[in-house]
Amino acid sequence: MKIAAVCCTYLRPVELGRMIRCFELQDHAARELIVLDDAGQYDNQRGDRWRLISTGRRFPSLGEKRNAAVALVADDVEALAVWDDDDLYLPWALSASAAALRIAPWSRPSLVLRPQRDGSLRQHATGGLFHGGWAYRREALRQVGGYPAVNNGEDQALAGRLERAGLESADPIAWGGRPFYIYTWGTGWHLSGMGPDGYRRLGDRVCEKARPPIADPPRVDLQRPKILPGIHPRRF
Repeated sequence: MKIAAVCCTYLRPVELGRMIRCFELQDHAARELIVLDDAGQYDNQRGDRWRLISTGRRFPSLGEKRNAAVALVADDVEALAVWDDDDLYLPWALSASAAALRIAPWSRPSLVLRPQRDGSLRQHATGGLFHGGWAYRREALRQVGGYPAVNNGEDQALAGRLERAGLESADPIAWGGRPFYIYTWGTGWHLSGMGPDGYRRLGDRVCEKARPPIADPPRVDLQRPKILPGIHPRRF
């Protein structure tokens, strides 16, 4: 199964470079990464199986931006994984998502990892949230019409569309996979914490031309991660 990691980015060059590094380390061979920037911050560029497309035209909503990013993937891609520009993904992330998508049209992991000060990773229950770890078969997303044209809550609105269409999800963790999604709240602004007007206000930020520096993140060892035992509640 060829799977595309699809990322919408905005004014996070350092974090984006770390996320691209996560993609370079993936063990799933049939893969690509599409990054869509609508701040006009970068030159269009590409690397090994990844492309960064940058435009100065701001999308009216995050849902529309996500749909535009999905439209950029190659024709032979069968599945789509949501990757966030300020989070991290362990090397088996795309393999785990692809395995779940062989069982169901939608992958939604039950565990998320939270980095600690020493670089270790604590496991938390997702409670069905944490959109940055989800994945879909391409046909499933097409069947429900993609993301609605909204900002905050576009993930749960999409989940509602999938559920109403009778498309069940599979948990890659329950099917023997290890947790793979590292959620890094606290390293920058988060739209989900900015209120209903956050997406518009982000457009007022100053944009400086940059190139994402592709590098390993500080402290967290992506190739030999220390995942702590025990499952903690969703809230950090």
